[in-house]
Amino acid sequence: MPPVLLLTGATGFLGNRLVRLLQDRGLPPDRLRCLVRDRDRALRAGIPASSIRLGDLGDANGGPGLAAAADGADVVFHLAAELKGWRGGAFAAVNVGGTERLLRAASAAAPAAHFVLVSSLAAAGPSIDGVGTDAMPAACRPVSAYGESKRDAELRVVAGPAPWTIVRPPVVYGPGDGATRLLFRQACAPVTAVPLRTRPLSVIHVDDVAEALLRIATVRPAGAVLPLDGPERSDTHAFVRAIAAASGRRARLLPVPMAVAALGAAASDALAALRRSAGFFSRDKLREIRACGWVADGGPARERLDFVATTRLAAGLADVARREGFRRGVTAATA
Repeated sequence: MPPVLLLTGATGFLGNRLVRLLQDRGLPPDRLRCLVRDRDRALRAGIPASSIRLGDLGDANGGPGLAAAADGADVVFHLAAELKGWRGGAFAAVNVGGTERLLRAASAAAPAAHFVLVSSLAAAGPSIDGVGTDAMPAACRPVSAYGESKRDAELRVVAGPAPWTIVRPPVVYGPGDGATRLLFRQACAPVTAVPLRTRPLSVIHVDDVAEALLRIATVRPAGAVLPLDGPERSDTHAFVRAIAAASGRRARLLPVPMAVAALGAAASDALAALRRSAGFFSRDKLREIRACGWVADGGPARERLDFVATTRLAAGLADVARREGFRRGVTAATA
């Protein structure tokens, strides 16, 4: 029998792609459990009705739905996370608190389940060459509140009794993602603000991340911290140029000093507080932008999973441009 997989974050960008990949590979719906808060949204996202389990990781008591969803699971994929925060503690409340509740439920209802935490390169901290990006969480030094919340979640996983794997993706892009659309809108604008100095980046397509997670469900490498790297690296300027080129345009970069960016981040945070809704740009995000670079070491994933990302950057960006209607002469409705 195929394993029983419990998945959080199934209606999100990466989670939904993983669900579709599992469906494509023939996993029966009754072997997949997707913990969601909104049934209708899950159905609209293409999640089979028989796979839906209602529950809320934000429930301080865990809720009966969480325990029922975890009962008898073989692998727990924890993808749900808070990526944006407009007030202090927003990241920790979801990223740490939700992880703790899921760990408790899995420990009680499925003690032998392999726990897979999808973390972030932000938890490891900056790197220009990937060194240290596979370090255990206690040795990591994140620079943002978001990264600290993901590191704290990792610490909870490592301290738990269950076998575990931690995955640290870098910048993830692909069709159907709000952050990717924002990058395309910025790159296709008359001018695009970029840091004054380039920073090296690891970039990976969502399909490659989903493939790595699928391999983890099979291999189940216990105690592994796996940064993921794309087939080629970029930087903060080259990435914008590549996005514009994929859209049939030429990027016009406007290098901005960090002092000017800080003013914009402060204004963005003030607006977010008024709206009670966070945007993609903030002072916390600026802390990551200031860093020396965000490069991942793909070696551990090659060694433990035999995984190498295959989606070349130009091809992946071209697919996004076509599907999302950024390519000149092509609309999203006809792509």
